[in-house]
Amino acid sequence: MTHHRTIFPALLLVALAGCGSDSSPVDRDQHDTAKGLLSPISTAAEFEVSLKAALTQPATAAQLAAADAAAEAQGSFTGTYTQEANVDELDAVRYDGEHLFVAPRRYFHCCFIFTDAASTQPAAPPERSIRILATDPATAGADLVGEIALDDGVSVQGMYVDDDKLIALTGTLVYGSFGDMWADIAIWAPEDSGFRIYDVADPANPVLDVDVVMDGVFVESRRIGDTVYVISRYTPRVEGLHYYVTDAQQRTENEATLASLTLDDLLPKVSINGISRPLIEPERCYITTDDVVPYPVITSVTAIPIDNPEGFRTTCYNEDTYGVYVSQDALYLVEDRYDTAGAKSVSRVHKFALAGIDVSYRGSADVTGYVWQGGQADFRMSEHNGDLRLFASEWSGANDDFVDHKLYVLREANDRPDLDIIAALPNANRPAEIGKPNEDLYGVRFLGDVAYAVTFERIDPLYAIDLSNPSDPFIAGELEVTGFSDFLHPVNDDLLLGLGRSSEGSIKLELFDVSDISRPLSRGSALIGGAGSYSEAQYDRHAFTYLANASGTDRFTIPAHVYDPDDSWSYLHSALYLFEIRDKDMPSLTTLVEVGSILRPAAGPERWAERSRSYPHGDTVYYVSDEDVWSAFWDTPSVVNGPF
Repeated sequence: MTHHRTIFPALLLVALAGCGSDSSPVDRDQHDTAKGLLSPISTAAEFEVSLKAALTQPATAAQLAAADAAAEAQGSFTGTYTQEANVDELDAVRYDGEHLFVAPRRYFHCCFIFTDAASTQPAAPPERSIRILATDPATAGADLVGEIALDDGVSVQGMYVDDDKLIALTGTLVYGSFGDMWADIAIWAPEDSGFRIYDVADPANPVLDVDVVMDGVFVESRRIGDTVYVISRYTPRVEGLHYYVTDAQQRTENEATLASLTLDDLLPKVSINGISRPLIEPERCYITTDDVVPYPVITSVTAIPIDNPEGFRTTCYNEDTYGVYVSQDALYLVEDRYDTAGAKSVSRVHKFALAGIDVSYRGSADVTGYVWQGGQADFRMSEHNGDLRLFASEWSGANDDFVDHKLYVLREANDRPDLDIIAALPNANRPAEIGKPNEDLYGVRFLGDVAYAVTFERIDPLYAIDLSNPSDPFIAGELEVTGFSDFLHPVNDDLLLGLGRSSEGSIKLELFDVSDISRPLSRGSALIGGAGSYSEAQYDRHAFTYLANASGTDRFTIPAHVYDPDDSWSYLHSALYLFEIRDKDMPSLTTLVEVGSILRPAAGPERWAERSRSYPHGDTVYYVSDEDVWSAFWDTPSVVNGPF
């Protein structure tokens, strides 16, 4: 039996109760109404009966034990780096070629001490406004033309820019996107999230069009065309309810408490310009078909049409999500689970088809191993020709080989809401492992019919896996070099750029020739700093910027926190490093060249930059360091303008 890492009693349908409201029936096709790992809800009454029954059940010992078991370039300028073409990603800094929109950094205002990285003096918290700057790439200039004030305690999770609209996703607290912290729902419930849409046709006078506040915590978001998708999670708090039932008296008290509540008391709400209504409809939601009591949580997918934001539609189900991957046509939600009977980790994957505001359940699958463990784990997933390819890692605990990595190919079933596993690698016919003993999985990138994966313990094997026959993937080739890559970027069909760390601890860039995937080669590398140096782009792709040139030299930038190469572990500075890739159409002659770095002029002790973004535009580079904006020309990066 597969269990959640449960910490609460069996609050089976709290999440699903959040779907309850009176509404007209929703049309569902035969595929959608059949039962898979999720089953569609029929009536609000079904919610209430199941919910109140579940709330009176104590957590089992097995359940409690399970809790402990486990940018694409746009013309001559760059925007936000994305994993998938035509799938925009949320970021706290945006550039549309004319204006920079810079949101303040995000903090736990209750408990953070703002300190300067290079001194013991307190550092000021970021300004509580979104800054709008007009850019002039011809002169490498920028001017502040407008500001959008934010309420105290409201953080901007990220923004989108769509023509004259600025869409800001908001929340009252910040926990990061994914990772182990999500396993403890008590940490983040209750919570508010939401979105605000501003008309910025006149940047000097932004106008708030819509202000929406939703019950629940923000998880992730994507934008496809004119629709913004927001994934959130919600857990209600019931005053007087015993969340750990230890005796019959407490169970009786829970029954009395629940009898006094209506279904509406347990629903997540949404406030639109101050007017409250239920967030979700039961007819658009699903319930787990497991015989296991899940967390008291609802996962919601809210589809927001930018041109009619009040006409948003929400779909939900009563299981957790730890990770999100979005293709142009589908949304995949991943949950970490634990199979107590088999004593193994499990990842549950749910697929929802996307068509504007229509979000429909298509199927699910359980695979052995964890897909999501924080960071940029969505690179471990990729949809191609309708198939989902993903990597999962299973920790065995064995001394000689504590972790195994597996590649799965999942395909939507034709006659039922399931995702069939059509292939897994390694297998009996292809037993070669992905990674040597005790090597963890780092950078992953799926590119068409090839998957690239980097594993590491002492050396860096780059694996090229052939997926041209999705039912029979195989390791086509591998290359061993020192160090490892956290992040992989395709230069073209023949070249792959890796960003990670050298075996000595420096930042390392490696250029791989993959024109023959049976024989990957290194075409050169570059090092930045000494031991302790790292780049934010290793862990956040939005800090990486790449400007491709169809017929010439490509340019890219990475921010870096640099320590002295003399192995003294002495911190030197934070800077933006500029690189070129030359002769990319001839892999045997391709070179990786460091052009220089943009170093902020010192106005006092060197301050550690917590957030870095950059936007090359023609021959100008705009460098956003925390809330400050600097600029320089590409060929003279040491001559720095700003801060703006």
